[in-house]
Amino acid sequence: MTLFGGMVFYALIVHLPYVITSLGVQDAALIGGAAAIASLATAAGAISFRFLAKLGTRKLLAGAFGLAAVGLCVVSVAGSVPVAVLGAVIASAGTGVLLPTLLTWAVNGLDFSQRGRGTGIWTGTLFIGQFLTPIVLGATAAALGNLGLALGALGLACALALLAVLIRGPRLVPVSH
Repeated sequence: MTLFGGMVFYALIVHLPYVITSLGVQDAALIGGAAAIASLATAAGAISFRFLAKLGTRKLLAGAFGLAAVGLCVVSVAGSVPVAVLGAVIASAGTGVLLPTLLTWAVNGLDFSQRGRGTGIWTGTLFIGQFLTPIVLGATAAALGNLGLALGALGLACALALLAVLIRGPRLVPVSH
């Protein structure tokens, strides 16, 4: 789940500038501003984890994948920069919640003496997801015809992850923080 979560997390970090450029924008400041707004949404999502943790891992993962699904699908069909940024903000708020939830889920069942090792394995898995993001989305874009469709496919994969979490995900216990 962390490998997939890493790919979802980095998808817009890597590809949002290409989406904005495909909408006819060449101004580096505007492209950077769009990316910065999405990054702020990621930070807001991560900060909100502190207040949302009591909902439990299953609900948080479902919500995070749900937001990522909606946001990525909005970005995939965006015909204007404001719509693309709106989608990026929605997806990024979800991925901001996603990472601390995945990490907490990964280490919650470990003894305290094993949490450092568990965190290291989790981080390595996240970074493998980061590495795979441009490869997988590039191949998907080539197969489907464009980046927008690839991001839409990733959004649909997030919807499937949401269903998987609801069907076979973590137990309904609050996460510790």
